Amino acid sequence: MDAVKAMRRGGREAERELLGPGFHALNRPYKSKKTYTRKKKHKGGWK
Repeated sequence: MDAVKAMRRGGREAERELLGPGFHALNRPYKSKKTYTRKKKHKGGWK
């Protein structure tokens, strides 16, 4: 158990060094309506 905890802590510290201080979301919970996409289902009524 101690080895697992040490690995997790090391991973968190390495990520903090890489990204800098503060919170960094890796995945967004939802996609904004304003984000551009080329998919046909998002293009609206253009023909």
